[in-house]
Amino acid sequence: MSEQLRPVHTLIDPASSVIIGPSIRSAAVVRNMLSSGTPVQGVHPSKSEVLGLNCVPSIADLSRTPELAVVMVGHERMENAVYELMDRGTRAFFFPGLGSEAGAEGPKIAARIRERAAENGSMIIGQNCMGIAKPGGSPWIGSISDSFVKGHVGVSAQSGSIAEAFTTIGPRIGFRFIASTGSELNRDVSDFMSFMADDAQTRAIGIFIETIRRPEAFIEALEKCAQAGKPVVALKVGKSGVAKRIALAHTGAVVGSNQAFSATLKRFSAIEVEDFPEMVETLEVLGKKRRPKGVRVSAVSESGGECGLMADRAEQNGLSFAVLPEKTAIQLNKEFPNYQHPQNPLDAWGVDAPEVVFPRSMEILAESKAYDTLVAQVDISRFRGDDELVWCNMIVESLGKTAQKYDISPAVVSVHSVDAPQSILDICAKYELPLLRGINSAMQALGRAGAWKKAATLHQEFGKPIEISDVVTRTGALPEYESAEILERYGVPIASRKRVTSASQAAAVAKGLGFPVVVKSDGPAHKSAGGGVILNVKSEDEATAAVEKLGGSAFIAAQSPKGLEALVGMVRDEEFGPILAVGHGGVTVESKKPVTMLGPVDLDTAKAMVQEAGLDDTHGVLAKTLVTLGRVAKEHPEIVEIDVNPMIVYDKATIAVDALVVIDSEGGK
Repeated sequence: MSEQLRPVHTLIDPASSVIIGPSIRSAAVVRNMLSSGTPVQGVHPSKSEVLGLNCVPSIADLSRTPELAVVMVGHERMENAVYELMDRGTRAFFFPGLGSEAGAEGPKIAARIRERAAENGSMIIGQNCMGIAKPGGSPWIGSISDSFVKGHVGVSAQSGSIAEAFTTIGPRIGFRFIASTGSELNRDVSDFMSFMADDAQTRAIGIFIETIRRPEAFIEALEKCAQAGKPVVALKVGKSGVAKRIALAHTGAVVGSNQAFSATLKRFSAIEVEDFPEMVETLEVLGKKRRPKGVRVSAVSESGGECGLMADRAEQNGLSFAVLPEKTAIQLNKEFPNYQHPQNPLDAWGVDAPEVVFPRSMEILAESKAYDTLVAQVDISRFRGDDELVWCNMIVESLGKTAQKYDISPAVVSVHSVDAPQSILDICAKYELPLLRGINSAMQALGRAGAWKKAATLHQEFGKPIEISDVVTRTGALPEYESAEILERYGVPIASRKRVTSASQAAAVAKGLGFPVVVKSDGPAHKSAGGGVILNVKSEDEATAAVEKLGGSAFIAAQSPKGLEALVGMVRDEEFGPILAVGHGGVTVESKKPVTMLGPVDLDTAKAMVQEAGLDDTHGVLAKTLVTLGRVAKEHPEIVEIDVNPMIVYDKATIAVDALVVIDSEGGK
């Protein structure tokens, strides 16, 4: 494990535990620890037993050295208890308190404990958190319901309330554990993500973020999860902060702190969601054994209207209800003539008896091998009638059997958002079927899961760094001429240009470049609004006059005709690092949101970015330039912004006609 990512295994799976200061007020954590199945003792100065927990008077009286200590005493007694346990050999601690109740002393105590913990390698969850929730029992200060069941989803949440919400959603999702990390005294979300990347029992990872305390560790943890094939589903609050540094380039103006976080997630195929229910549905799909391997979906439904709703929402969420293969359509029509003209999704209601048409239709769809996911769309509600429940159970059971037989990704989709009857939940648990509530939410979750793929590593190899110190003439925005020179050295195609220091040089230079030319003031880019760009210069006399107008010092460049204008850029975020951007360019760049991603990127990733931006990269130059800007950012941390705007795509070539490089003397990130 790297120095950035620290162990948390003992917090999650301790072999033995102790509760310091158990009481009636801490009944939930005592109950949870006793039911965990691991040995647990209590330390209480005056009681030998608390709520069934055997206690000794002091830490010195413990019969064994516990791996994990749950510290329930007030802040006045906490410090001495923790140090005594550390000296004895305990290396894992849970602090539910040491929050506002500790007053002004709390931060001081926390700082001292953090220092001691760092010295001896102790791991702490807290302070001010709910703890670790595991089905069956664990160090958690709230109630753990029987409906909180084992499974393969791991969650790390900085909010205790959000963490607790996961424990109370019912048995649809099975959990490996939920970690409420609170104020993250010396272990944070990144550390728990690292554990889940290595953990064989974890298939999908959920994170709820308020603050990224260690951006570099967070990036490393995201990459580790991606490389392990573990999708991360992220929900972050507080994304509306403003950037700390005023942007000098267009890229910096359109890529703020919110976009930088999202671009970092996107680089590692993490799935960003906007709300808790959205997070639940996505984790429900990803945590199951047969998660979708693609976006091709087939479905059997009890309603024509709901077939239409599914098809509409599927398209919006990147799914494809592809046309039935001819052989499949013929087979369906042969066995069930009432289908007449079978379509995908299939409305099976009234075609034949439900116990006949639904199971066989699902089998025929699965047999086609034309789809990644098979959906059984039934209206499931605990308030639906008993008669309807009989055939709903049958349909869900049939889906489970079909998925097992044909190894296709299954999903049960209901138009309802209410809880399912227990019989449906039992069948879904038996066959590991995701039970998705709400058609749009279901299509969204299936689309995200089907599109997920392992991200390329962040560590791209580019060869020997290219030297640019001779053209870095100052800090801040470099003149456009030097900016273009830097990018040209890296292979970015840029329009021919030449600097002139007097009007007398203009005619010969312009003639040599070939008319028409553009004459620009010899300074940073974004000069057009200030009159620093003179276009359509068509003669030697016009060139001379243009240079005179700009003060006698300028540069002249070949003028490119109109074409598809694109922006390719980089801005170095203060927390996450270089964010690459590609989108529509020219003067309208700030009105059209570009596609962004943490860099560096490989060529395939860059091509996907360009495609997502809706740009026609005829010669592949836009994608190659994205790769190049990632390389520049990696090799030269002093460069904090780059604009190549516009790059113009023509039938036979793609060329940049404007460039800006911004230097930070402090070296960036």
